[in-house]
Amino acid sequence: MRGSHSSVFDSELYSSLFTQPEMKQIWSDENLIRCWLEFETSVARVQAELDIIPVQAAEEIAATCGSLNVDWPRLATETRSVGMAIKPLVDQITDAGTPLVKKYLHWGCTTQDLLDSALAMRMKQTLQLVRSQLIALGDALKSMTLEHKTTVMVARTNSMDASATTWGLQVSSYLSELSRHIQRLDALYPGAITGLFGGAVGNLASVGHHGMETRKNLMTALGLSTPIGMMNASQDNVVQVVQFFALVHGTLCRIANDVETMGRASIAEVREGEGGGGSSTMPHKTNPRASNMIQTLSRMGWTYASGATNLLDQQDVRAASMRVLNWSLIPESALTLSTSLERACRLITHLVVDKQKMRDNFSASKNFIMSESVSMKLAEKIGRDRGYNIMKKLLKEADGSQNLQQLALNCDLIRETLTETEIIAACDPSSYLGCNDALIDETVAFFDSVRNANR
Repeated sequence: MRGSHSSVFDSELYSSLFTQPEMKQIWSDENLIRCWLEFETSVARVQAELDIIPVQAAEEIAATCGSLNVDWPRLATETRSVGMAIKPLVDQITDAGTPLVKKYLHWGCTTQDLLDSALAMRMKQTLQLVRSQLIALGDALKSMTLEHKTTVMVARTNSMDASATTWGLQVSSYLSELSRHIQRLDALYPGAITGLFGGAVGNLASVGHHGMETRKNLMTALGLSTPIGMMNASQDNVVQVVQFFALVHGTLCRIANDVETMGRASIAEVREGEGGGGSSTMPHKTNPRASNMIQTLSRMGWTYASGATNLLDQQDVRAASMRVLNWSLIPESALTLSTSLERACRLITHLVVDKQKMRDNFSASKNFIMSESVSMKLAEKIGRDRGYNIMKKLLKEADGSQNLQQLALNCDLIRETLTETEIIAACDPSSYLGCNDALIDETVAFFDSVRNANR
């Protein structure tokens, strides 16, 4: 029935704001069932190669899984009764299969083998998509960084005008964080895609002396990492991924915060260029909806990260109660990050940057934010402490009628030390950018290196 969905991830109204199409498909029931069927097909094929089950049985299991027409209502009903969907699915495959399928399907397996391996398979798909999205956003940030390498603007610290910088250098700081996120993803990737095959209590007893070889060959067939030792109660790899997502959200939220702040009418240095965001009552107003959604998604991601450690609350060989949390926590955390990355990429790609306004905003402080530049020029000749105190006194006594350059040119103490040319140069924001170009160049090179790194 239309309008019956209660979650923002499936809502007809809100789903597009909280989901990314490819990621939504990865965590769909359809893909989940596909992964389970691939597991059953693969484990049968591996066991046949090791003479654990007949080759004919493996072939018929593959044929049955490949042609299975899943009875979704039955699967849902029986899952509600059993509490897990694996046995109900195995029952459907068995019912549709030949005598050999009925005899050898799910040989030596337990529910958790399928649950954890399918989770790893979808985690692999997820991290590959996230990496491609990080690179796409990085490419956009790199382009903006280089375009605005010399676009001078006011640098702000603790929300106050501080000194001079460039928009390119500011954007490069986002790019640097993003590059480290790619490094983190590459480092955690092998562990995050670790599958599971251990049988009832994780000791591979159900497949005898072929246990270790079966596990290794199965993981290879599924494209997953082979576990080391028994991992039935271990969810640390999964938790690490969710915590990693939270770090990425931190960078995305910082970008959104800066765009939102810099887009205020009193600053007006950038504005969102996607369109939309109109007010229902104020005709003049365009709200920064991309930034707002990124901020919202970040808070959701941090909530998932704070709850993810509950998955570690295990005992004995394994416990189901906390593990069931990953049925919602992992898909939702993946969806929020992927959606935020997509939105951030659009935000940066369409961002309108007003270079002239960035330059004009120095006048908001009467160019007083160039005081360090003048102070350091004085320091070269009379020492840092004396130069600082001269500037401090000058600005403290200023009545607001003159800008920094005018004050400095009319100050006898400064004119005794600096020439008119030196004062004018020190008051020019473009003369006090330090190692701007070198910092940008090394950041871009860093991104390029991790972008093209092979896992």
